[in-house]
Amino acid sequence: MNKLLFIFLSTLLFTSCSLPDPSNAVRRIQAAELASPHFHNGAESVLHLYDYSLDSTCELSFVPNGLTSANNHQGIALFGSPSSTLNYFSILHSTGQTDVPLFKGQKQSHLLRILGFEGEDVRIKGVFNAWNTEATALRWNNGAWETELVLAPGDYSYKLVVNGVETLDPSNPISIPNGFGQFNNILSVPGGTKEDPKPLRFLGASDTLLSFSSIPEDQELLVFFNDRVASVLHTDEGVFVPVPKEAAEFERAWIRVYTARNGKLGGDWLIPMKFGRAVVHTAELDRRDWHTSIMYFAMVDRFFNGDTTNDEPVQDAAIHPRANYQGGDIAGIHQKLNQGYFDALGTNTVWISPITQNPKNAWGLWDQGGPVSSFSGYHGYWPISNIKPDHRFASKQDVHAFLTDAHKWNQNVLVDYVANHVHQSHPVFQKHPDWATPKYTKDGRLNTQLWDEERLTTWFDTFMPTLELRNPEVADLMSDSALVWITEYDFDGFRHDATKHIPMNFTRLLTDKIRRASKQHVYQIGETYGSDELIASYVGSGKVDAQFNFNLYDAAFEAFTQEGATFDRLTKALESSLKYYGHHHLMGNISGNQDKPRFASMASGHLSLSEDSKLAGWTREIPVPLERGYRKMGCLHAFNIAVPGIPILYYGDEIALHGGNDPDNRKMMVFERSERQQELFDWIAELNNGRRNIMALNYGSTSIQQLDPHLLIIVRQYLNEEVRFFFNNSKEDRRLDDWGVTVPADNHIVQSINCGAFFTDTDP
Repeated sequence: MNKLLFIFLSTLLFTSCSLPDPSNAVRRIQAAELASPHFHNGAESVLHLYDYSLDSTCELSFVPNGLTSANNHQGIALFGSPSSTLNYFSILHSTGQTDVPLFKGQKQSHLLRILGFEGEDVRIKGVFNAWNTEATALRWNNGAWETELVLAPGDYSYKLVVNGVETLDPSNPISIPNGFGQFNNILSVPGGTKEDPKPLRFLGASDTLLSFSSIPEDQELLVFFNDRVASVLHTDEGVFVPVPKEAAEFERAWIRVYTARNGKLGGDWLIPMKFGRAVVHTAELDRRDWHTSIMYFAMVDRFFNGDTTNDEPVQDAAIHPRANYQGGDIAGIHQKLNQGYFDALGTNTVWISPITQNPKNAWGLWDQGGPVSSFSGYHGYWPISNIKPDHRFASKQDVHAFLTDAHKWNQNVLVDYVANHVHQSHPVFQKHPDWATPKYTKDGRLNTQLWDEERLTTWFDTFMPTLELRNPEVADLMSDSALVWITEYDFDGFRHDATKHIPMNFTRLLTDKIRRASKQHVYQIGETYGSDELIASYVGSGKVDAQFNFNLYDAAFEAFTQEGATFDRLTKALESSLKYYGHHHLMGNISGNQDKPRFASMASGHLSLSEDSKLAGWTREIPVPLERGYRKMGCLHAFNIAVPGIPILYYGDEIALHGGNDPDNRKMMVFERSERQQELFDWIAELNNGRRNIMALNYGSTSIQQLDPHLLIIVRQYLNEEVRFFFNNSKEDRRLDDWGVTVPADNHIVQSINCGAFFTDTDP
C-alpha cells in the first residue's frame, strides 16, 4: 500500500531565507546555504534562529510532536522527546518560511569502571570531557572508580591521571597511539541491536520524478526541496520524490533525502538540480559547487620564490635556516598557477597560509634536542596586522593579480586567517592589553598551551596573547578585519586557525557579516582537535561549513603507514564521520599538514609512531622515502578521493616529500621530479580528475565493507555510475571473485562502472 509520508504543503512556496532575490533573472542556492540539521539529544537542546535567517524579526512557527519551546539566554530551548527520529521545525521570516531538519539523537548512559587505585587521586580526561581532568567526577564504589557518561555509540579516547601522572587504564586492554609518542585507551560504546536502515539507492531521474530503491515499511523518510519539506511516496516498488515545479526556476537547487530506522540514521542523499532536472554530468557543475572541490595547501614561504626583490630573512644568528624565511611568496604561487601546475595536478582550490604582516625579528625557542633555535614568522601565524599583506609575501597588487588569474583558471582560493591570537607587537594588544585573556590561571600557573583545560583562554606562547573574543568589542573588530579579505580582495573562503579556541559568538558574528556582505557563499573551514562531537559543534548553518577531519586522518595515517595494520580503527572513524557530519559533508580530508610528520617518511619506516617526530626532524636527517612510502601515499589519497568531503593535499605530498614534524615537514617545495615522484604525481592527478568527472564521487552514496581486518572496500553510487575502491593491507594479493578483481598486496585498486574511461580496473 502506498504511503504519502509528507503531504504537499498548501502553498508549496518552497522559499527560504537563503534564497537569492527573486527579482534576479537566475536563482541559485549553494548546498552549504541549506539549513543544516539540528540534533536533539536527551530531553533538552538549544537552537539559534539567526543561524538560519538574517531576518531579525524571524520567529519559530512549528515544532514537532513531543517537543515544546521556550526562550532562554542562549537562544530557544526545546524540551521533551520527539516521537520519531526524523523531524523538522519551521521558521517564519520576511521572505517566507524555512523548514529545518531536526533529528532525535542517539546518546545513552554508559557506566565506566576503573579497577584499583584505592585511596589515590584518580582523574580521567578524554574526548568525552574535552581532555579536562576537572570536568568528570569519579566515585569509589565496590573496588573501582566509577562515572556515568552520556555518550552516543562510538569510540572515545581517554587517559587516567593518577596522583598527577598520566597512565593507561589497567582495566582496559585496548589502546591506540596518540600521535605524540604515547598511547590512549579506547572506550567503545556499542549501538543498538535492532536492524539498521537499509541503504537507499538513487536509480532514476526524469523531469517530474526522482526514483529510489525500495526500503522497509518501518524505515522513516524526510525529504526537502531546498529549505522546505517536500512530498515523498513510499511504495513496495520503491521511493519516489516528485520534482516541484519551482525547481525549474533555479540554476541550482537541491533535493535532500534522509532515512532512519530503529532510532538510527541511514545514508542521506544530496541531489543537485539544474532548471528542474537532476544533474547527471559534472560538466553541469562549477567551482561554486563546493562538493567538487579538491584543495591544495601551499605554505607561501616554502612553495616557490617568484620575486627575489622581497626576500628578507631575519638577520639573527639564533635562527636556524630551516626556521627562517626562505623566499616563497604570492608571486611564486602565481607563476606556478599560470604554468598550469595545479591544473595538471587536477586540484581546483588553493588554500594559502596566512599572508598578514608578521614581526621582523626572532621569537620562541627550540631547545629540546639537536640545534638550539629561535624562529621567524615565516609561517604567518604571528600577526602584527590582520589586514595588511606581509611585504615579504606580496603587495596588495600582487594579491589582486593572483586572485584574478586564479579565477580565470576556475580555481577557488582560501586564505588562512588568525583570529584567536596576535603577536604581542600587534597594535591591538599594545593599545588594549586588557583585550587579552589572562596570562596566568587563577591558581597562578602560566596559561600557555593548556589546550583543553583552558580551551578558550590559553596562550599559544608567552609572546602570543589570546584575544578575549567573548568581549563584543574585540569580536566586532576582529570580524571586521577578517571581512576585509572578502570585500576588498575577493577571496573565496577562509581557513580558520585554532577554531576550538575561538568562542562560538565570534564564529556566528563573522559568518553573519559574511552572509550580509557577499553575494556568493564564502566557504569556511576550521581547525579543531577533539572529539567528533566537539568538531561538529562548530559546523552548520550560521557557523563554519566544515572542519579538518583529524580523527579520520589519524586513523588513516595509522592504517596506511603501519605494515600489517588492520582497518578496524579506520572503519569506525569513517562510520563516525558519516554519523556526525552526514554523508554529503564538506569536511577536509587531509594528506598531511604543517603540524604532522610527513606521511611518506612514516610509511617508509623512517619514523615511528612511538617517537617524538618533531625531535626526530631536528636531530637526524630523514632519508627520502622507500618504495612503500610512495605506494602508500597513493593509497591515502585514493582513500581521500573515495570518501565524502574535500580531499586536501599538503604541498609536496603529491611527490611524497619526506621529513619529520615541524619544521622538517616544511621544506622548500621541489618541482624537479624523479621518475618515481612523477609516477605518484600522475596517479594522484588521475585520481583527482576522476573525482572531478564522476558524479558518484561528488554526490553519490557511500557504502563501507570491511571483509576482514586487512581488506576495506568503499563503494560510491549515483544513478548508473559506480566506483569501487579496494584497499589491501595484507602481505598477499587478494583475489575477490565476487568483484572480479585482484587487489595487490599492501596496495589498492580502483574499479568503475559506467564512468567512461576513468578507473577501468585501475591498478596503480
